[in-house]
Formats: sequence, structure tokens, C-alpha cells
Amino acid sequence: MFKFIRLYRLRVIQVLILIAITLGSYVFLNHNMRMYQQPIATVVAVKHDQQSKVSDQFDNQVTQHEQTIQAKLDNGKNRGSIVQLMNSADSAQGISQVLHVNDKIFLQKGDDGIWQFSTMKRDQFWIPLLVLVLGILLILMGKTGRLTAISLLVNVLLFTFTIYLDLQLPNGNIFWLFIGFAIVASIFTLGLVLGIRTKLMWAVTVTVLSTTLLAMLITNIVFTLTNNNGLHLELMEYITQLPKPLFYAMTLVGILGAVMDEATDMIATLFALMEENPHISLRALVEAGRRVGQEIFGALTNVLFLIFIAEQIPMVILYLHNGNTWSFTYMQNLSLGMIQTLISAIAIVLTVPVGIFWVVLLKKFVLKGRLQ
Repeated sequence: MFKFIRLYRLRVIQVLILIAITLGSYVFLNHNMRMYQQPIATVVAVKHDQQSKVSDQFDNQVTQHEQTIQAKLDNGKNRGSIVQLMNSADSAQGISQVLHVNDKIFLQKGDDGIWQFSTMKRDQFWIPLLVLVLGILLILMGKTGRLTAISLLVNVLLFTFTIYLDLQLPNGNIFWLFIGFAIVASIFTLGLVLGIRTKLMWAVTVTVLSTTLLAMLITNIVFTLTNNNGLHLELMEYITQLPKPLFYAMTLVGILGAVMDEATDMIATLFALMEENPHISLRALVEAGRRVGQEIFGALTNVLFLIFIAEQIPMVILYLHNGNTWSFTYMQNLSLGMIQTLISAIAIVLTVPVGIFWVVLLKKFVLKGRLQ
């Protein structure tokens, strides 16, 4: 009873500390304007000069707002002074923002010396939210949560370093750089979560890397045999290098995440079965792995598809509202993503036999005393 009370008190204290840190970060980021070089101002008054309904040839209607903004400068040598600027925005707010009192905004001066609205200051919202999410993760999951947070941070750093290398190497191939990223990220993430010296960790790592390699090999063979027919790489926007290696790198990262999730669940289950019954037959082990894989890969494929569709909803609606056909909308926005989703689905299916193969091989070595 006393242990339960002590544990409960500890959780309450942890939650209170998390709330205090979250609120503290919000207050700090709401008053840290002096740390910025770019001028920041707080909107103190908004006058709506004109509001009008605007429609196009496809009968898409928005409300056009013409605003006169008074804002108080929060940093710089003119801190505290009131400036006036004009803001033009529409109700869709796709490429413009309707401003309100107390909004914190970045400003810039035009060539004529007139202040102009640049963009919103939003770090006071997303950083406290990130702190809250990480705090909940650490409180609820304990050591596992800490390891997960560390692995997430390291993967972000590895990803950033890989992009940095791509920018620094004049003739670098981004696909090969991300192959290195995949190997290092897999070993570090799984080693941190599962233990670097455990058989489970190495079984999962070998499964993840070999499945990813096999899926990419199949992809390359299919694209080569079909001469890239139907692969419209010209639709990739804002790229400054060869599109095919970049597409392969994007596909590789997508496969890695999906395969790592499935392989960890399936192989951990098989290891638990071998621990409970060391004399389990290979046939029973294979059948168990097949059933576990079937339970996982259907839902995981749907999750990948829904994540992709959710990301593309705004552009699909925009294209359809502007009179484009479904086929043209699909070609422009969904075709490459659907190919990547299909490749990831193939990798998810391949994870089952590949994972079973490595577990069976490991079991044979263990039975023969070759693997300690």
C-alpha cells in the first residue's frame, strides 16, 4: 500500500514538473524576441478596410481581406514603437494569413522603407507541445521512453548529417549516402532499444537490412526491365540534382521504417516462443512466424497508405477544385507516392519469409552450439 502511494506521489510530482516546464517554455518563447535578429512585432490593432467575395471560373469562392495593422516592435533599436503596415489575405489562407490582435509576426522592410508582414512566429506553440509529448513519453514509458527519445534524437542528427554530406560533396550520390544512413540508424536504434549484445537485436537488424536490400533490388530490376515506364520522375518538385537517386533515397527511408516495425514485433514473438519451448520444431516456428506476419502486414500497409493519402489531401482538393480531371490529379500528386507505398508494401510482405529465415538459421546455430 505504501509502495503504491509512493509511486503515485512520484508520478504526480513528475506530471507537475512536466506542466511547469511546458508552461515555462511557452512563457519564455513568448518573450524571447530580443534573441532574434529579424524584427518581430505584436499586433495591437487590426482594422478591416475591406472585405469582398472573390470567385474564379470554377466557382471557388473566398473572402478577400484588406487589413490595416498596427503592431508594436518587440526587438531592435526601435523596440516599443508602433508601426503600421498593410496586409492582404483571403479566407483560404493558403499563401497568406489573416492577422488578429496579439499575433506575433516577423516583419521586413521593403525597398521603399515601408514595413511588410513576413510570416508568423509559431515557436511558442510547437516547442511547448514537443516538450509535453516527450515528457509524457518519458513518464509513461520510463527507461524505454528515455531510450526511444534518445534514438529519435540521434536519428534526427544522423539524417541532418546525411543531408549535410550531400550538400558538401559536389558529386555525391544521395542514394549511397542514405544506404549508409540506413545501416547506422538501424544498428544504433535497435541496439539502443533491444540491447547491442542480444541475439534478438542482431536478428532484427539483419532482417531489416536484408529485406530493405531485397526490396530495393526488386524495385531496380522492375524499373530497368520496364525502362522506367510509368515512373514520372519529372513530377518531383524543387530538386537540384538527379531525380532517380533522390527517389530511391526517399523510398529507402520509407521501407526502413515499415520493415523495422514489423520485424521487431515478429521476431520478438518468435524469440519468446523459443524461450518458452526450447525444443519447438522448425515447422511450428515457421508457422508461428507466418501467422504473426499475416496479422501485422495488412494493418501496417494500410497505415502507410493512409499516412501518404493524408499528406496529399490538400493538393488533391486544390487540383480538383481548379477543374482538373481525376487522372491528371492522380498523375501530378499521387503517382510517385503510390509507387513508393507499393514498394513499401512489397517490403512488408518480404519481411515475413526473410525474418523467419534468419530466425530458423539462428536456431540451428544455437542448437549446434555455434552461436553463443
